[in-house]
Amino acid sequence: MKCVRALPLIAGLMLGTANLAFALNPTEPIYSKDVNFKVTDIPGHFFDRDGVPNTHAGTRSLAIVPQGTKVNFWQDIGGVKVAESKHTVTSLIWPSTAVVGERIDQASANQDNHLGLVLNTPGLYVYVCKLHPYMLGAVIVDDPSTKTGPTNDQPAYDIGDKLTLLVKREVTDLNNLTFDSNSNLGLRALRAFFIVTDPSNWKDYTKVGQAYKPTYPAVPVVVAKVDQNNQTIRTVVPDLNFALQATFDGDTIPAQKKPHIKGIGEVWVDTQFELTKKKGPNFPGTMTVVSATDWKVKRKIALPDQKMNNGHNFWPSHDQKEIYQTEWQGNSLYVINRSNGKLIQELDLVNGPEVAAKGIKCHDPAHVMTRVNTQQVHTGCNGDDGVLELNRLPNGTLQVNRLISMQDPNNPTKQTQPHAHWMGFDGQHMVTPNSNSADSTLYEFTGLTTGQVLSKHETGAVSIASGIMPDSSKYYVTNYLGHSISVMNGPQPRTWYGTLYQPGEKIKEISLLQGYDPVNGCTSNTPVKCVDGLIGGFPVQIPVSPDGKFAITGNTLGGTISIVDTATDTLVRLIPCDPGCHGVNFGAKKGGGYYAYVTPKFANRLMVLDYDPNNDGKVDDAEIVGWVVLANDNVPKDDNISGNKGQGSQGIMAVPNVYNGWVQELPIGYKAQLTKKQRNPIGKKGHKGYGDDDDDKRGHGRDHHR
Repeated sequence: MKCVRALPLIAGLMLGTANLAFALNPTEPIYSKDVNFKVTDIPGHFFDRDGVPNTHAGTRSLAIVPQGTKVNFWQDIGGVKVAESKHTVTSLIWPSTAVVGERIDQASANQDNHLGLVLNTPGLYVYVCKLHPYMLGAVIVDDPSTKTGPTNDQPAYDIGDKLTLLVKREVTDLNNLTFDSNSNLGLRALRAFFIVTDPSNWKDYTKVGQAYKPTYPAVPVVVAKVDQNNQTIRTVVPDLNFALQATFDGDTIPAQKKPHIKGIGEVWVDTQFELTKKKGPNFPGTMTVVSATDWKVKRKIALPDQKMNNGHNFWPSHDQKEIYQTEWQGNSLYVINRSNGKLIQELDLVNGPEVAAKGIKCHDPAHVMTRVNTQQVHTGCNGDDGVLELNRLPNGTLQVNRLISMQDPNNPTKQTQPHAHWMGFDGQHMVTPNSNSADSTLYEFTGLTTGQVLSKHETGAVSIASGIMPDSSKYYVTNYLGHSISVMNGPQPRTWYGTLYQPGEKIKEISLLQGYDPVNGCTSNTPVKCVDGLIGGFPVQIPVSPDGKFAITGNTLGGTISIVDTATDTLVRLIPCDPGCHGVNFGAKKGGGYYAYVTPKFANRLMVLDYDPNNDGKVDDAEIVGWVVLANDNVPKDDNISGNKGQGSQGIMAVPNVYNGWVQELPIGYKAQLTKKQRNPIGKKGHKGYGDDDDDKRGHGRDHHR
């Protein structure tokens, strides 16, 4: 049960008058010359200016201020935490001429106040939480002498001649990406900010036939570009709203399209930003259960009595009877009865007796998976330094076993903050993407309570998700701010592409911005072309298909789905998605093959990608074959939906679990619905000769891998 509540915080400097002048609220106390952001759990308003809407747009996360303004980030007011979860306040974008003292970051996740950041350099500053990178806030430091023209007194707001984007581990790194503000990337960054921080701009698939046109500030801004003579050319964009809408928006919302071929079982989606009546905006999130046979929403679960907070990811028990649910901006792990949606158990991983008895804490549990050979449950402690291990008891409940550090004891780094880990098919290994230390840990289990870190190698900035090949030969890590995928060797020394790699070593890096020119976008003038004329960027989940042929990722920056051919480790397709493309997981397609189920954070639909429609091992014919609108709440539910209907979908899991290692453990009733190939996705030899499930005499079940 949650006891944290959000407190009101006095707003700082706010835009006040109709002619865009700056005005102070005379009722504000001593903080009145500062900008104050509360760091909250409220969807879209995570960096919240005291709930005061911006004069020029729906966002509550933007301030426009004069030079010399102090910016404060509040997580603790009078000894009371503003939100449940730990965060970082990290500079994501800043004017390239900003000094080091105008940037901010912390060595580890925290619940501290960060006060008195003084900004003098004109331009755009964007802030992010490295744990929860959809959390954005921004400040524009404006030089009041900047006008729309020599004879016009109307201010034009300074974006900065050049901006720098965090793409490395540290905000002080000299190799972060610097680009012209008058550029394709500059426009993309502005558009993304105003979509992410304004729920009214999220794509709503209930508005069939209407044009999707987010609203942006209709104000003049000053941007710049360096020309061929190396001269800086400043340009006034008279209406930012018009410029962004003309460049990106205007497609018509289509009616729901159902896939012609049925799936098998259910798809569970964490509609993380959906609001419910009893919980209110400070504890958002529902689980939305979708039937994969008729493509309809069948249940919504909010857990109002427990105040589930930003429920983020799932995994089923081996028998598919229980669903394990994390809450990314809370501290609990839930066990849910899959058939009726009822709560079986809540484990408070920070203040509960389950962890207190062992003297451990697990803040911000992000992803959860089971270990194939023991049925143990593992959840990444995204606000801490390790992975929590729990034992499954005979009655289906969980018992805390230990906290496994993801540090290499011989070469410790800053706090790891592991996010979306993945488990090996035989239960012998686990890999983590370490979002804070920009590396990946390869861990080997040696018993129920023992194991060791085999390696910990560098990946990229904000490593956020991972996926292992079905034979554990190699694995993939997405680097959210690195805009790339790191290909890492598995637990055995192995030769890839003519070179021998040790356990966990990086094999190669796959850019998701290949062919992209930050100034002009995807053009025909670059030596390397954009794949399908699109880009990735800000990648998130990256599972490998059960048969090991493809790794598929949702990309937030490009609003695309990327497909990597695992035989060559090359990016072969980019497919349009929706704003905030995020989650991917595979489910069985009736009659053979698999669907990739895809979730976008800022659109209320579940997308069904048939990445290999004819099962020929090629993805040239991959397409979105249908989708389910997640806003439908005329279904059994434990709380009434009050806002952001169907929005914020991130974690996703198909039931039955058809990944190699887990699929062999399914009850007979589920196995009977699968084809022979689906029951052994990489064949008997690939699965260490354990046979296929047409012959139960081969001993499938808990002893299957012993």
